[in-house]
Amino acid sequence: MSRHSQGSAGMQDARPAMPSGDIPTLRLAGQLSPAGRRHRFFFLLTLIAVIFGVDGFTSLSSAIAVLYVLVPLLAADMLPKRGVIAVAGLCGALALVSYGIGHGLEAEPAATLRLVFSLVALAAATLLALRSIAARALQAEQARLLAASESRYRTIFETLAVGIWEHDFRPVQQALADLRAGGVTDLPRYLAEHPDFVIATRRLVNITDVNATALKLLGVPSKEQFFTHLSGFLPETDESFAQCLIALDAGQPHFTAEARLRAADGAAVDIIVALNFPPPGESLARVQASVLDITERRRMQDMLAQMRAELERAGRVAALGELAAAIAHEVNQPLAAIRAGADAARRWLTRDPPELEEARAALAEVGASARHGGEVVRRIRHLLGKSEPERLPLDLSDLVAEALRLVQRELQAAGVALSLELAPGLLLRGDRILLQQLFVNLVTNALQAMQPLPEGERRLLLRAKAVEGMAELRVQDSGPGFCPEGAARAFDAFFSTRPGGMGLGLAVSRSIVEAHDGMIAIEPGPGGRLRLALPLAIA
Repeated sequence: MSRHSQGSAGMQDARPAMPSGDIPTLRLAGQLSPAGRRHRFFFLLTLIAVIFGVDGFTSLSSAIAVLYVLVPLLAADMLPKRGVIAVAGLCGALALVSYGIGHGLEAEPAATLRLVFSLVALAAATLLALRSIAARALQAEQARLLAASESRYRTIFETLAVGIWEHDFRPVQQALADLRAGGVTDLPRYLAEHPDFVIATRRLVNITDVNATALKLLGVPSKEQFFTHLSGFLPETDESFAQCLIALDAGQPHFTAEARLRAADGAAVDIIVALNFPPPGESLARVQASVLDITERRRMQDMLAQMRAELERAGRVAALGELAAAIAHEVNQPLAAIRAGADAARRWLTRDPPELEEARAALAEVGASARHGGEVVRRIRHLLGKSEPERLPLDLSDLVAEALRLVQRELQAAGVALSLELAPGLLLRGDRILLQQLFVNLVTNALQAMQPLPEGERRLLLRAKAVEGMAELRVQDSGPGFCPEGAARAFDAFFSTRPGGMGLGLAVSRSIVEAHDGMIAIEPGPGGRLRLALPLAIA
């Protein structure tokens, strides 16, 4: 998606950056400009003169002096406290002078009452003016502190080495509320089944502000040209936003995830993003995301992984003889099955009359064993080479059953009592042939370990269950088991505790398990006890 279509409306709610260290001068409501102050001053002088003239030199019997209350009220917008007190004192003095001029020493009681009333009103107006000045001073101080705080915030916001942008999550909150009102109770499942909702919701998230580090991170020259919506730089294949919706819906205060963004030039940018959601009930209009660029770290990790893979491959190439020995070891079982099938077919054909159907069945087993042997050779070569194994959904019970069919003759011939305790529904993701061969190797290894025992004492148990996202399989036999030293070296190539053994069965098994991101271990002690764990596939 191109960013050029977004225009200057992208930051409609963004607050403009202020120069660091400068606090703007704010004019509060009711404050006058310098020109207004001059006009107000001359107006007050004129008002005082008019009131004094009318009160002192006319015969009006009204309480004209009460009009002096206008003077401190009007002066409160332009004079400090002392100035207001001085002006009020001047007005009071002029009222007394006017009283003396108009009435002398023999004033009527009514005139005296009007004077007292006027002076009391003037004092009350002065007190109100002083309170107004104090309130305005407090308001000015609060405004100054707010401006200073805003300036510090803008300085920190713009100069942080971490990219920050602000989102408006209110439309997302409403969309989630509509889902809940519509009867959706399992949000993770709903999002997994409706990816279009995730994409549409992502388009609702407006970007309201962004700092300089974020601009540089995504290669955008200015705030006006930054993306207007989250969908502008978050690819539709992103999975982190769905996790963010789940965290927001659950009321979690924080959310952190790794994601991949799309810069203005289309380049991929790997990041770690952290969001802090406000407490329940507060507005989601300004949800900040802190973004750390890990592209270089990811590149170094990939480079190290590639170097590690190359070193491992070099070691594998150096152990080409081990590969040949491993292939020879792994095809031994298919060759034995081919030999047994061919012998059976010959016996059926030499009967009188020949048992053609039985012979055909035996030859079919020969063909299947030959194909399996070829697949084993090919997959082992790929495993020990540079190719990745196939990743297909496979049922563990089916894999074990297929592997047991391949060694069924050997188990029956040895008189092994086989027990299976496999939990249903264990779904793996891997290579069918390699995993079959893994189980064949483990069963064959147990079978060989029990050869010294009488037939009635040969017991083999396969138990599987799900443990914390892994399929845990235990293979336990009644053989002599492993001593601590043997258990520590059992997976080394060409190490064997059995006379005449090649020591490759468990080594190849470990390679197969590790290729499927699993682990395998041997527990020392009486009786062979081997434990392996493979990741479960996400259905």
